[in-house]
Amino acid sequence: MTANPATSTCELALELAREQAVLDRALARLEVLRGEAVLRESESMRPTGGSPQAVYERDVAAQAAANRRADLDTAGEGLLFGRLDRDDGTVHHVGRMGLRTDGQEPIVLDWRAPAAAAFYRATAADPLGVVRRRAISCRRDRVVGVDDELLDATAQDQLDGTVVVGDGAFLAAISRERTGRMRDIVATIQREQDEAVRAPDDGALVVTGGPGTGKTAVALHRVAYLMYARREWYSRRGVLVVGPSPVFVDYIGAVLPALGETSVRLASLADLPDLPRGVTVTGHDGPEAVAVKGSARMAELLRAIIRSLGGARRLADLEIDRWGASVVVRGGDIARRRSQVLRSARSHNSGRAAFSAALSELAWRAWQRRPQAARVEVDDHGDFLAWLAVDPAFRAALDTAWPVLLPWPLLTSLRAGELPLGELAVGLLSDEEISALSVSWADGAPLTAADAALYDELAELLGAAPVELDAEDDGWDELAELDELARESEVTTFADRNRSAARKLAEERDYRTYAHVVVDEAQDVTPMQWRMLGRRARGATWTVVGDWVQSAWPDVREIQDALALVLGRSRLRQVELTTNYRTSTEVAALAARLLARIDPDLRPPAAVRSTGIEPLLVVGAALTELRGVVEALLDQVGGTVGVVAPHRLVDHVRDLLPRDPRVSAVDPWQVKGLEYDGCVVLDPHGIVEEARHPVAGLRSLYVALTRATQRLVVVANEPLESLLRVEQLR
Repeated sequence: MTANPATSTCELALELAREQAVLDRALARLEVLRGEAVLRESESMRPTGGSPQAVYERDVAAQAAANRRADLDTAGEGLLFGRLDRDDGTVHHVGRMGLRTDGQEPIVLDWRAPAAAAFYRATAADPLGVVRRRAISCRRDRVVGVDDELLDATAQDQLDGTVVVGDGAFLAAISRERTGRMRDIVATIQREQDEAVRAPDDGALVVTGGPGTGKTAVALHRVAYLMYARREWYSRRGVLVVGPSPVFVDYIGAVLPALGETSVRLASLADLPDLPRGVTVTGHDGPEAVAVKGSARMAELLRAIIRSLGGARRLADLEIDRWGASVVVRGGDIARRRSQVLRSARSHNSGRAAFSAALSELAWRAWQRRPQAARVEVDDHGDFLAWLAVDPAFRAALDTAWPVLLPWPLLTSLRAGELPLGELAVGLLSDEEISALSVSWADGAPLTAADAALYDELAELLGAAPVELDAEDDGWDELAELDELARESEVTTFADRNRSAARKLAEERDYRTYAHVVVDEAQDVTPMQWRMLGRRARGATWTVVGDWVQSAWPDVREIQDALALVLGRSRLRQVELTTNYRTSTEVAALAARLLARIDPDLRPPAAVRSTGIEPLLVVGAALTELRGVVEALLDQVGGTVGVVAPHRLVDHVRDLLPRDPRVSAVDPWQVKGLEYDGCVVLDPHGIVEEARHPVAGLRSLYVALTRATQRLVVVANEPLESLLRVEQLR
């Protein structure tokens, strides 16, 4: 990269004025388009008569106008950020949104357009026809800086008399203070990142890379790029972006709207299941419970539970009394028909509907064989089945052979200890794992993200309850009954709850499937959660980003196998990001020592900037001294300060911290994907021990040590060196 260090103040002012004129023109055009969008939105909301089709078309037009206005509203801040001077004399300005004049003359090129790719990919070795790449820094409606890279010095005469200005826009951008919300990096995407952003969407893209390599930013910018390239397809079927926790989802929440995308669903793993009304995830599992609940063996355990509750093993004869006549359907015949239906049932409750029809036919044939059958009219079949559907004896036999099971009552009973977990888990879980489950559910423990994945699995295995009306069904309020069910869940038995909710009127469960699914921090998505994601991505394309070295899961191979199972036969592309843009070389050096302890064969990503500030190691400080450490960091950095502590200490730590909006306290799980200008890692030995697995604990500490962009402070009860010695791990 070549720059002109002798650029005068007058020359710089002239270049700023040139770009200001372009920005003014773009903002003026944006204001015109915004006014047109507001007018269209207003007109589309006018009352309209006519057919339901006309009303539907009006609503579609209103939604389209509102979406357009929202896109234009978010485009103003940082609208312009780049310029390309090409060797053929053409000049393109690059920004968040493409803008043209009424005569279709380009003002700003959308960063996602193919013609803008050179802004991210051109290098001095391969300039792609670009003479100069200029980064333009704006603050609201003013251009405040320009910074040039001269990629082809032999063609400098093509620059039409303009001056090559400055150096270091990229490093300046990544050194900016953090605000607690993630910013887009659309103006500073680097070549290896851009190749991942623009990769074909014909299968699964797996992006790996160490801390600070921009994996999350790549994933989000890829969503914006795909929505731009195939908007109709992705808007119609939807795009889902999944993060590990609500804290993380809130952190990234501002990025896509800033890139012009407001129609993408952001969700944490706990948000995905369609839980009953009023039920939310508020609990947190310890490592032992997560390891059990997240294992794919839990799917087998849930199947075993459903089998045990799926009907009586020995079935009594069914006696039917009608019109003074009595017939009997033998229990053996009922059992054989149940076995036949069971082999082909898609889910438990859909199988009940098929079994109900089969049992009805058995009863009809028995009715036809009775002595008086000769006098029965031919059309009596329908009348008989209608009568049989509400016959108490038939309903009792049906409930005995194939009861309706619902996911929430079943999970509630499992968590309440009403089911014989020890017997059902034989051959699937060890005694220690059964104990970990029981402890995690003791004393009415709140629902956790891992529990929510179990609920989702049950909903898949059970399916929705079939439509079955009782003879005395007038005026039944299903929602009121389900609410009552939820309120009484602690005092009713499992059988009571299932009988109470058995009449739920619903069709077979239909998960919404998306066109594209993005999964961040993939290394910590449990096998049960991968199954949950797979149900929402049938036929979808994928973007999966993560770093296996940062996984808190004891056996990383188990997660990789679960991912491979979900991706199936999808065309697989893999990209590795190798440059660390977050942490300084000083912080990266400390983290690299821990990485060598985890696996000596691993190589950390290369850090690209130095602050000259070494990590501060404080040994033997009391917890009461933490406030002073944090206050000192607040004075030293202008952005955010994070304290990463063992989960058991987080609540107490929050009470000790200064009441400053720039400060937050999180555990090693919540901190995944986040970054702070100043970071305090409290009790690193406690972080390692809390994982209850030596390698997984060191990985969690590695995550904590790589969150700082400027200053890192480690507060420990004993020297950190004991965790950094390279030795054989069991």
